[in-house]
Amino acid sequence: GGILLKRLRIQFVAVIMIIVTVLLCIVFGMLYYFTKESIQEENINIMQAIATQPFQLIRPDEPSSGLPYFMIQIGSQGELIAVGGGYYDLSDLEFLNALLEAVFETREQVGVLEEYNLRFCRVVTPVGQSLVFSDITGELSALRSLAQNCMIIGGLCLLAFLGISILLAIWIVKPVERAWQQQRRFVADASHELKTPLTVIMANAEMLQSPEYDAESK
Repeated sequence: GGILLKRLRIQFVAVIMIIVTVLLCIVFGMLYYFTKESIQEENINIMQAIATQPFQLIRPDEPSSGLPYFMIQIGSQGELIAVGGGYYDLSDLEFLNALLEAVFETREQVGVLEEYNLRFCRVVTPVGQSLVFSDITGELSALRSLAQNCMIIGGLCLLAFLGISILLAIWIVKPVERAWQQQRRFVADASHELKTPLTVIMANAEMLQSPEYDAESK
């Protein structure tokens, strides 16, 4: 009986923890995904705005002023016309040409150059193309920090739910344990009450089968 009740508690806790784990994974997974998509969409929109208006001055209060980016202007013949922005040494023509080659190999308008930790956005203009590059190191660091926080919070939630599920298992199994004890008590009482009549019946049966009883009856 004790082993059965213990197994029942363990099964209840296991089911609860599996359900909670799946739900936490879904919630934190969606939080991470939508946060990542929101950051990427916001940065890409800023980069596209910069690429379409490359020579417009950016006011300090605009969101794009905090974006670590630089820009390259390419002519209709593929020649490099101008560069602008900061965060990189834009005098290194070998580095810039390597970036342009990597972008043209992808054949995409927006993408990520993982070897450089750069996101690029290129827009066709009347005089050629505008390419904006943004450093995604801070973005990746923020996402890693979010993932770590999600794991820490998820772990604490699992520990909390483990304690709650154990208490619930004890509380829910109590009626079963009470019914089991009542059944055992009933069986014990019934066997005790039947013990005396059975003893009398067996004694009478033995007496009826004895030779002395046969002789007396004759």
